[in-house]
Amino acid sequence: MPKAIIFDIDGTLVDSVHFHAEAWVKAFKQYGYDADFDKVRQQIGKGGEYILPEFISQEEIEKDGEKISDYRKEYYQKNFLDQIKPFPKVRELFERVKADGTQIVLASSARPKTVEHYEELLGIKDLINGVTSRGDVEQAKPNPDIFIAALNHLENVSKESVIVVGDSPYDAQAAEKISLSTVGVLSGGFSEDVLKEAGCIAIYKDPADLLDRYEESPLRAQE
Repeated sequence: MPKAIIFDIDGTLVDSVHFHAEAWVKAFKQYGYDADFDKVRQQIGKGGEYILPEFISQEEIEKDGEKISDYRKEYYQKNFLDQIKPFPKVRELFERVKADGTQIVLASSARPKTVEHYEELLGIKDLINGVTSRGDVEQAKPNPDIFIAALNHLENVSKESVIVVGDSPYDAQAAEKISLSTVGVLSGGFSEDVLKEAGCIAIYKDPADLLDRYEESPLRAQE
């Protein structure tokens, strides 16, 4: 009987994964490194400190890692943030969740100002109980810090009655580390097999599909 839902944002509620990957590729190239777009895309959902070692050496990270990360953040903000669109039916899904009396918290590895932009874009500020972002934690996904911080926004809810909704295997891996169950969505571009292997207990196409099949989903607060 879920009493609260923690929603990831990028790739789950907003269509941004492609743009994040493009920003990383651009940032690597800016400092003389080639990174394959498709390989980068499969890393989106992790914190930048975990993406860098997938493409450059420790020595290169020490030399250019911080500059690459900073460039990527600024490039995304300047060139892509205004292009990001919400997936259909997010507000309607949140309204349905709230109709069950279920609390909602957003949990993202994005910067606070980016998350604030997403809140406005989605039009769901009045439906959520709290927000956590990269500024609230020391370590990003696949570490569970973001979800631990999210739990602190919930009132009178045990961890056993909380479900995470996310698009990446890194959401499921992070949630599993603190014994939270994850419902996966395919909207971030990860395959159903990848999400199942990461531990997702149910998988839907996107928020609209989750809303359409809400009554049979793990999000439904059963009496």
